[in-house]
Amino acid sequence: MNNKLIIIRKAGECDIESIQKLLSTYFLDMDGVGINNFIVAESGSMVLGCAATVENKYPELHSIAVHPNHRSKGIGSMLVRYFVENAPYNLEYLYVRTTAPYFFEKVGFLKLQDCEKLNLWDDCAKCDRFERCRQSAMRLRI
Repeated sequence: MNNKLIIIRKAGECDIESIQKLLSTYFLDMDGVGINNFIVAESGSMVLGCAATVENKYPELHSIAVHPNHRSKGIGSMLVRYFVENAPYNLEYLYVRTTAPYFFEKVGFLKLQDCEKLNLWDDCAKCDRFERCRQSAMRLRI
């Protein structure tokens, strides 16, 4: 698929079902993330990928997913680039918790020490599985 045929746009109410289906492919959900936080990668009328940002203590890239049939085609990178290019001027960093650090390293994120998760996310500090956590904390300078 040619990236020129893919558009990145803000998600709307009409995208909720497509986003939920896409996220469920990776055992993710929209809990606590509003549709207005999402963007989608679309080709024709098909949603090929999605991502959201949430603002907790720090801005976090959240719920990023690309349809399995369209992975390794630059769609995930396009989604990240959209957030970076449209970030508020005062935003210095964008954070992510992920089980796929290789992808995020390719788009410029740097891996953080596990102990830094405790300062960034309150739920990490309260988690009884912190010592066995498989998520990497990463940061991108905007």
